[in-house]
Amino acid sequence: MKKTITALNLTIFSLVLLSLFPAIQAQNCGKGDTRFSNYIRRDNDNRCEGIAPIDIAGSFSLISLSIGRIRGMSDYLQLEVPARNNLAPKVRVRSVRKNYQLDPITLHPQGSRYQFKWSNDVIDRENIALESLRATAYISEGRLIYLPVIFNPSGKYDLVFFTNVRSQIKELQILQNNKVIYETSRPNWQPKGEILLSWDGRTSDGKLAKAGLYELRVKALLEQDDAPPRNAPINITFEHNPQWLK
Repeated sequence: MKKTITALNLTIFSLVLLSLFPAIQAQNCGKGDTRFSNYIRRDNDNRCEGIAPIDIAGSFSLISLSIGRIRGMSDYLQLEVPARNNLAPKVRVRSVRKNYQLDPITLHPQGSRYQFKWSNDVIDRENIALESLRATAYISEGRLIYLPVIFNPSGKYDLVFFTNVRSQIKELQILQNNKVIYETSRPNWQPKGEILLSWDGRTSDGKLAKAGLYELRVKALLEQDDAPPRNAPINITFEHNPQWLK
């Protein structure tokens, strides 16, 4: 019974996290003039992309689980996501500071990964810095399983959280089979906005973590006006493979 309740709680946490960043379905992304930057369908309906209001008021959210950065502007940009059980992932790319959002509709399987390429038109037109792009990807197997979005080779995962108030990360843990294999914190108050952390795929004692499913568990405090700080937990399941880190 305890295991059943725990699994249910993890599912609820994942659904809560998803609700903070609701996926915009293709049918809610209309056609328009691609010479402009508003959020519309582009390139024969293979993606929804553009400038759209990003409402994350009052939340503490994971907005990026990725590997590497796009190193330079080219006519077409590219991302990859590891394949799991032949399920195409749901991907979202954002630049919060610019209200930019990209939702790929069709990803193409390429060996052990899914791949997506898109034109730089909107990013170039709106002067969006490539280093500001954040990305998440997930599949659903009865629960949400997050996969890293790979922009370029790197030896670490980039974890980016966002909140619009000052915050403390009291505890960030990575667990496998309910055993903590890595932990860190940001005990000082962080300014509102993005909080950048990373994980090199190793345990706290420096050993390579084995391939498999892991749990990311975060305990944070969010500052409130005229009230004590409130708790803001995040709990997600993600897949790790040391071969993805180079």
